[in-house]
Amino acid sequence: MKQVLFILFSLLFSPAAMAQLSARYTSFKPGGEWLAEDGVHIDCHGGNIIYVESLKTYYWYGEHRGEPRGASCYSSKDLYNWKKEGVVLEKGDIQVFERPKVIYDEANKRYVMWFHYDGNNYTIAELGVAVSDSPTGPFIIKDHFRPTGHESRDIGMYFDPGTKKAYIGYAADHTNLTIRMVELSADYLGITTNDVDIKAHCEGPGILKKGGIFYLLTSGCSGWTPNPATYYTAPDIMGPYIDQGHPFNGDAGNNSFNSQPCYIFKIPGYKDAYLYMGDRWNGGGRPESQYVFLPITITEEGKMELHWYKEWDLTMFTPERNRPVR
Repeated sequence: MKQVLFILFSLLFSPAAMAQLSARYTSFKPGGEWLAEDGVHIDCHGGNIIYVESLKTYYWYGEHRGEPRGASCYSSKDLYNWKKEGVVLEKGDIQVFERPKVIYDEANKRYVMWFHYDGNNYTIAELGVAVSDSPTGPFIIKDHFRPTGHESRDIGMYFDPGTKKAYIGYAADHTNLTIRMVELSADYLGITTNDVDIKAHCEGPGILKKGGIFYLLTSGCSGWTPNPATYYTAPDIMGPYIDQGHPFNGDAGNNSFNSQPCYIFKIPGYKDAYLYMGDRWNGGGRPESQYVFLPITITEEGKMELHWYKEWDLTMFTPERNRPVR
């Protein structure tokens, strides 16, 4: 009998079983512990999420700050529970690999990753690009360069579903003196000459579009230390952009709820469902750094607002005025 109980206990409380029990979530808890299905902390920083309609699956890409260093990928069916797919691009000899952003090239049935390619002293300051035939990699680096001759560090990405054009906003020139916006080539593997200076001393760009207005959310430049974010609006993604101030309501610490923006994900299946993806670095880019995911509201007056929620779920996006798109 004791032997049977021991076996049952071992099965119920094995690492695999505990991992499954610990990784079932039904909500977001910003800044809280977030484990993947294997029971290990999600290590996927500074990246983005895409949704692959044919697979009915979300893919989250980001910096893998554990070993091996590079880009990690996690998959999910509900945005709460994530399975680690692995490190899909190892940085190898790249000294600094940051801010990976992935887009699906529908015409060529491939996945394209853009990222910040740099050296330890941050003076190389280039864009890197890699490709894969699968959302779970491996991604192969194709090129790295300075866009139109400008330094490039933190990057954000925006895809226009209407025109199928894609854009990268990047922190540029002399320790992120400005943000620039550049249009990608039709195959998403290169850039065009359509490149403009937004004239904003900031980094960590995230971009959304609503009602014909583009919203550019950025952080200040204070290294790993959080600071008050600023957002800008423009009638065209290439500008001109107007400073609209700090969108984090009730931000007592004046530090964007202790986070830095990395991406804004428009959740499919809902009307106007925008997910703020932020990193809580805790003084350094560690594997165990947390995530701050919050809903973004665009008010009737066109203002961007973020409010703090200790816990929230996707029903936030399903009231009468914001019901799922059929």
